[in-house]
Amino acid sequence: MKTYFFICFFLFAITLASNAQVIDAAPSGVKNIRAVEGGGEQVAIDTKTPLLTLIQRLEKPWKFVQTGKAYWIGYTNNMYSIANYKDRAIPLLVNFIDTAKSFRARLGGLYTLHLIGINSKIVGRFVEDFSDKKARKAILRYLNDKSLNTEVVSLLMRDPWLSDIPLFIEYLSESGRDYSMVLGALNRYDFNNKPMGQKIDRDILRKEIPILYTDTNPSRPSNPVYSFISYEKAFGSSFTIDDEITQSVEWLRGKKELKTNKTYSAEQEFGFSFSFLMGIVFDYVAFQSSYFYTFTNHKFKLYGPIKARRIWLDWWSKLHENEKNKFYSFVHLPIEERFKKN
Repeated sequence: MKTYFFICFFLFAITLASNAQVIDAAPSGVKNIRAVEGGGEQVAIDTKTPLLTLIQRLEKPWKFVQTGKAYWIGYTNNMYSIANYKDRAIPLLVNFIDTAKSFRARLGGLYTLHLIGINSKIVGRFVEDFSDKKARKAILRYLNDKSLNTEVVSLLMRDPWLSDIPLFIEYLSESGRDYSMVLGALNRYDFNNKPMGQKIDRDILRKEIPILYTDTNPSRPSNPVYSFISYEKAFGSSFTIDDEITQSVEWLRGKKELKTNKTYSAEQEFGFSFSFLMGIVFDYVAFQSSYFYTFTNHKFKLYGPIKARRIWLDWWSKLHENEKNKFYSFVHLPIEERFKKN
């Protein structure tokens, strides 16, 4: 099975910091203040250039601003200037994305839509306040676009709206697609009676487990199969692995490596090494999107993408229409209300 790390590496690349160590500071949540390592910086907004010209500048070579942190996106000054027009810019950006010839230009348009969606405010390290329904609808327009699917899903899951789920299910129902990003993103969508990616007991997340690996002194095992084998041993019958994984080339290779190569051992917290702390960090720096789990009655079952897709589609097909309508009509609360509620 192929493991998808694109989002992780992509966002690390665009926010690569300098060698100097700077203390991280929480973002201000103030409009047009770019979050960067060590504090925020005021963005220079171009109010003189016409909106259409600003958008057309996305056709020219551009690059993300270095923020120093993987969880902050380095939107350019031009993107901020376009986003300053708020909803007025959305139809023009959609038309631009639809007609632009270069991927980079289309990507710039997509990220500008996202900036409009968060009202040009960075409110936290691992939380986000996407508040513009029109901007979200515009981004979802490109869910089925093969070239933009990865970016679309990675932006949406930074602040999950349950109203995304029917569209994700529709995406999964179509054959012959790359389902990895949508399946991975669904872990961040929190609601009652989820069919997969359920919350895990805190005592289990903190459980330290000896992991066998073949790498010399790694920060964590480079092969996730090493961890799976160790978890299977540690949890016994409470941790089972579907045959889609155990019959894969990666699994057989991992078992062979542990049997024939010199091994090392390290104690690791289950929650950290398995990256099941969904909702605490943006998942583009978390668990690989090739593996998925269920946690019910204090028991784990690990699945590959084929079975995971079936589980989600089967859950939706059996869901009562009244329950489905709750997703379609879901109203996403502002961040202040969400935290007040919790």
